[in-house]
Amino acid sequence: MALHNAETFVVMDRADHRHIDPAYEYAFIKAPMTFVTAEPYIGHLGLGGVGDSKGILESGMRDKHIKWICNAKVSKVEAGKMFVTEHDEMGVEKKKHELPFNYSMMLPAFKGVDAVFGIEGLVQARGFVIVGKHQRNPKYKNVFAVSVCVPIPPVEATPIPVGTPKTGYMIESMVTATVYNIHADLTGTPADTEATWNAVCLADFGDSGVAFVAIPQIPPRNVNWFSEGKWVHLAKIAFEKYFIRKMKKGNSEPFYEGSILKMMGIEKLK
Repeated sequence: MALHNAETFVVMDRADHRHIDPAYEYAFIKAPMTFVTAEPYIGHLGLGGVGDSKGILESGMRDKHIKWICNAKVSKVEAGKMFVTEHDEMGVEKKKHELPFNYSMMLPAFKGVDAVFGIEGLVQARGFVIVGKHQRNPKYKNVFAVSVCVPIPPVEATPIPVGTPKTGYMIESMVTATVYNIHADLTGTPADTEATWNAVCLADFGDSGVAFVAIPQIPPRNVNWFSEGKWVHLAKIAFEKYFIRKMKKGNSEPFYEGSILKMMGIEKLK
């Protein structure tokens, strides 16, 4: 899409948006824009930062002529105009912005599905399914939950609440633990398999990208690595083709994949 003389806005707002990386991917492959985020700083990612994510992403945004506003909430949106309130480090209102745009995109806060919303003991206030460390609901023992429908508390207090993201590998670890625990239930053995919740991510910016590994995802971490470069873009393309091939063959984790990741200290189960 050609955007002529346009201010484009990518907005993340509220605590329960569960994956910040796509907003950065979107921002880096579009026209000059203003990036509005609830994060306390660029590169927080809902993880308290990973490696030098702050410095690398700020530098990348400057290179792309992307302005940003952090600690922000969207007050309202009108035709061609977005109203944003910026806050200081204490969460006190600092400045109001009226941002004209020709094109805008928002990542809204997530909530649970209507089918289970409001069931006491099954879901919390926003409808996310409550689970213990084995992905099982503590009240309804036959209910397991994985992925975005599971609530994860923020990794730290921030002026504007920022949700903790769920990366693909982290979700795979949840699913793997759940499968083992359901199998254990069916065979009458202890269902005590626990997911690692490690974060591994490739974010593609079109002609470049960033990659990070956070082990575990919730600090304190044993691995806290963040990198950038053209190689990430190429790696993301290769991974997509590899992943689709795996799914077509019905093999979610070939032995060589598990072996390589294990050598890197990345595992799905504790």
